[in-house]
Amino acid sequence: MIEFIEHTADIGIIIRASSLNEVFEKAGYGMFKIICENLEEVECKEIIEGEIIAENLIDMLYLFLEKLLFEFDTKAIILKCFDVIIENNKLTYKAKGEIYNSKKHKIGTGIKSPTYHKMEIKNENGGFIAFIIFDV
Repeated sequence: MIEFIEHTADIGIIIRASSLNEVFEKAGYGMFKIICENLEEVECKEIIEGEIIAENLIDMLYLFLEKLLFEFDTKAIILKCFDVIIENNKLTYKAKGEIYNSKKHKIGTGIKSPTYHKMEIKNENGGFIAFIIFDV
């Protein structure tokens, strides 16, 4: 589940997931749902792959979202489908989506960056909850 919250001149999301991998997958989806209002219509045709090494989960989440945003900013690719594998301090991902088409995609709110402000991932009731704020 992903909840969207308003935060002084920013937008935040709260993610509830059963695994850490799912937290990251939903974080990617949530970020692109802010960027593209009709994300449901995006087809998972183009593939972006990568990996991130970080000292902790917060840095890993921040860097993951930054990389995805960089792909959007430089390649105009709207990402929707995410496969994430986290092992120790390494995250490997495959993200799928399609190139922005003004006739098909409705752009929502522009995101400058994820922020570290109040970013957290914690265990809760046998699952995980994450809180992320984006600078818009």
